[in-house]
Amino acid sequence: MKYILILSLLLLVGCTPATKKETGIIQGKFYPCPTSPNCVSSMVIEKNSHYIKPIVYNNITRNLAKEKIIVILEKSKNTTIIEYNDEYIHAEVRSAFFKFIDDIEFYFPKDKNIIHVRSLARTGYSDFGVNRKRMEKIRVKFYE
Repeated sequence: MKYILILSLLLLVGCTPATKKETGIIQGKFYPCPTSPNCVSSMVIEKNSHYIKPIVYNNITRNLAKEKIIVILEKSKNTTIIEYNDEYIHAEVRSAFFKFIDDIEFYFPKDKNIIHVRSLARTGYSDFGVNRKRMEKIRVKFYE
């Protein structure tokens, strides 16, 4: 039974190498989520299964909001910050067991008190809700 479960899991997530998907900000927006259910983004136009609310902040500056996200990421297991600048943070999260890599992104528009978020699995089709759960945990830690 244990082996059937592991084999099924491998078939669901795929056996392809973890090739980097498109990340970054283009004209103030994240790249769109693929059709597979392994991505969430606060910039999804239609509020479908890929949509997740952005993080809203008040009573703190944009720079402090960005610092809070950086601290959360630095304290998160298996997480490496890849890129950050005045408006954007990109990090990679490696799963503990299979070592799959997910990309997580944060965009800090200058004209709004929000942090747009995106989390995307590099491999496979389904992520069993892992990307959504991760971003919701980051949201909770941000408000603590």
